[in-house]
Amino acid sequence: MTVIPLHHNAPAATAGPVDLTPEQVTTLLAPINPSRVQNLRGQSHLEAWDVRRWLNRVFGFGGWSDETLELAPVAQMEINPGRWTVVYRAQVRLTVKTTDGRVLTAYDDAAMGDSRNQPSLGDAHDQAMKTALSQALKRCAHNLGDQFGLSLYNDGSRAAVGLWSAAHTAPKTAETPAVPDDAPVKPEPAPVVEEQAPAAEQQVQRSKRAEGGPWEQPAAQQQKQAPPRQGPRAVPDQQPAAQGGPSRDYLADAQAAESRERFDQVRAAAVVENAPQEYLAKLDAIAQQKEQAAQKQSPRQPAAPKTGSTRPTAVPSGPVTPDPEADAARQQHAVALAELLAAGQALALEPSHLDDIATAETGCKAADCTVEQLASLTADLRAAAEGAAA
Repeated sequence: MTVIPLHHNAPAATAGPVDLTPEQVTTLLAPINPSRVQNLRGQSHLEAWDVRRWLNRVFGFGGWSDETLELAPVAQMEINPGRWTVVYRAQVRLTVKTTDGRVLTAYDDAAMGDSRNQPSLGDAHDQAMKTALSQALKRCAHNLGDQFGLSLYNDGSRAAVGLWSAAHTAPKTAETPAVPDDAPVKPEPAPVVEEQAPAAEQQVQRSKRAEGGPWEQPAAQQQKQAPPRQGPRAVPDQQPAAQGGPSRDYLADAQAAESRERFDQVRAAAVVENAPQEYLAKLDAIAQQKEQAAQKQSPRQPAAPKTGSTRPTAVPSGPVTPDPEADAARQQHAVALAELLAAGQALALEPSHLDDIATAETGCKAADCTVEQLASLTADLRAAAEGAAA
């Protein structure tokens, strides 16, 4: 019996750009349909479900996959009784394949996602995880070109930035190929949040009101509020803003600050609320007065024993010689702390919540973090805010 060998044209183990079909290349090089682009808080973005739809269209069902490399909670805060804000960090890998199933390429990227002011802790975790994963997938997909939002990084432009590729034989004419139009893309349904807003968010809204600014309170009225609060009936830090006054009595808080670190935190909060330079100068004057008072209370160096001369030994007095390097470092730390507070306000986070996040990430409270640690925390919170806006 004669055996006839069967020959199978097995696909190559690796794939490259030339393995894309002409239709795939033409679609990827086309500009994005403006109807797919959403705008939230001035930022252009694509919906996650729309990105998945176009992955199916370009690469086919089963022609792509996403893998969760990391999904970790960053913060869980009860901002008000029964109201929860949760933040997650996700890292995702997007893998795309050729039409015969070979891996073409893979992209890794990460993102933060949050869910704010939710009445259910479970819903807050669910929404924060979903947001982080969706944002990470979209960041992976933009490497595939204009159909996946690459041009939106060019100041939100809808005009194609890919246009042509030397690795492909698709048309490279001045007229970019077009793809069929779709109906306008609508956002995914957002979770229902009751209108009750956290105190920090209300404070931000007050600081942006149209009437007289929060720093027009007469100096005499501010000085009356300057003495430190004492006793269990002390006025809370967060109180309704008086007409024409700041939303928080920073002068009194500066007087009550028990350490330089606490003062820097108070000053940073004033910077976040756009305090004018003359108000910041008053805060700095309080700090200088407290430092001078501390120097007077510190024990003086004992006088040197007499050596036959009747002239008394001079005792150091007056302010200590300024240290420009220390002052510059302290100022840099205050600015970094102010940026962290501003990023936290964008997510409706109280300073105490930021301390919880800082402790979880660095082992110390925000005011005790280094400038580098503060910068890292700020970058994470800003990424979470961008993820919420996208």
